[in-house]
Amino acid sequence: MTNPNPKERWASKLGVILVVASSAIGLGNFLRFPGQAAQNGGGAFMIPYIISFLLLGIPICLSEWIMGRMGNRYGHSTPSIFRYYLSGIPLRIASTIALIIPVVIYIYYVYIEAWCLSYAVDFITGSISLAPEGITSGTKEFTSAVVKNADSQFINLTGAHTVGAAFSGRILKYIFICYALNFFLVYLGISKGLEAFAKKAVPLLLICAAIVLVRVITLDGITEGLGFMWNPNWESLKQGKVWVAAAGQIFFSLSVGFGIVLSFSSYLSKKDDVVLSGLSAASVNEFVEVALGGMITIPIGFLFLGAAVSKYGTFGMGFIALPSVFAMMPGGQVFGSIWFFVLFIAAITSSVSMIQPGISFLEEGFGLVRKASVSVLLPFTLATTMLIAYFNKDFLALDLTDFWIGTFLIYILATLQTLIYGWKIGPEAGRKHSEAGALLPLPKFFDFIIKYITPLFLLVIFAVFAYQSLPGYFEKMNPELMQAQALANNKSVEEAKQKAEIARGVFLALLVGIVFFYNVVHFGLKNIERKYPIEPDKS
Repeated sequence: MTNPNPKERWASKLGVILVVASSAIGLGNFLRFPGQAAQNGGGAFMIPYIISFLLLGIPICLSEWIMGRMGNRYGHSTPSIFRYYLSGIPLRIASTIALIIPVVIYIYYVYIEAWCLSYAVDFITGSISLAPEGITSGTKEFTSAVVKNADSQFINLTGAHTVGAAFSGRILKYIFICYALNFFLVYLGISKGLEAFAKKAVPLLLICAAIVLVRVITLDGITEGLGFMWNPNWESLKQGKVWVAAAGQIFFSLSVGFGIVLSFSSYLSKKDDVVLSGLSAASVNEFVEVALGGMITIPIGFLFLGAAVSKYGTFGMGFIALPSVFAMMPGGQVFGSIWFFVLFIAAITSSVSMIQPGISFLEEGFGLVRKASVSVLLPFTLATTMLIAYFNKDFLALDLTDFWIGTFLIYILATLQTLIYGWKIGPEAGRKHSEAGALLPLPKFFDFIIKYITPLFLLVIFAVFAYQSLPGYFEKMNPELMQAQALANNKSVEEAKQKAEIARGVFLALLVGIVFFYNVVHFGLKNIERKYPIEPDKS
């Protein structure tokens, strides 16, 4: 016996493409990409972005599709798939990272998803009002007052002004709603839940986004906004952080290094194409990111807020700048409701995909049925989301968790997977396997890229990333250093100390979580190895 869950299969080829595409299409497309582009040279950002897409995104994406289908004879969770390529401690380490990334990202991603739902409801019902009274519309004072009101609205909703404030607001209601929707879809399974939802959600998302795009490009003066988005600042290409940002955006954009594609492609048979399916899913995602996300968010923000829009980060762009814009543009309430509905759909299509690898492993490693695995994972993830919401003063807990898990570990897992494919499996063996059911053959030059170019590019980017970013995040955990900086900048010393303690607490909690996940993976793999021993691949 080889496959513990042989009954789970995709209902159609289109279904698996839409599910993988929908897992990648998320807030990163509509918020993170425009924010990164605006902060890193505008049109010039597209050069390292496209290079990263060709040398990192496509090669790693296709290798994950191939590896997932190759390893499916032992199961559909990432630890089961990695059994085909690794053993012992390396297997446990890689499996732990591959499992903890999607589960922990889901934990804080669903919190942001709740923000989107809240804003969508507020715009639909007309309960959000950012326009100030007594100030003439169209003046600088009016714009400043709108932005200030949008900032207060966002901070009050998320509870970011003080520790524990989220628990006294209405965001908890939306968190519970999002959890109910997510786990209901996961409970229905691969074809009846994720695939059926993706077939409806992705077209709906594209239609709604297209409606907003049409409205944006028909606004008077929008060409200035488009120029701000696409006119390059070539000097930015000399900065290492721009290349790091572009590579990081590709990881988020395509969901590579998450372990999600590995799990989903394992449900394919040898009659199913992997190369064309992988390219199709990646192409849909890139279209949404560049043609929709890039053409909507930055141009409309620049048109109403000017060059200052580039100072907003991902959250500021989505939940302060854009609500301000909708409050000032004609028909803003209607298009604001459509826009935040788009963000919510994009968020939930991603989040339901993130939780699936954890569900699969509980079923395979511990013999749980779907109802039991959902019952185990639901309270664990919900409780952890509540912790992040509680300690979310200035979005610190969220930012730190995203950095260590959603950035640092993703780089590591993507590098491990690339090395496994290029040096353990071998590009020729992988390409030969991809030819089964192929509608589009994998070109031979792909072998050289995935074996040499992609790992080298990954290692260089990771080294620059670690050099630029790691010291700052360790400094955040030093109370004495943070207090000294606060004193030098005339800021609250006590607040600086509290932030350092939160940063240290988040880091230690993540370390404990990694140890916990490692032990869960270890015992789960022991059960799998006992029940389903590795057999020679006679094919």
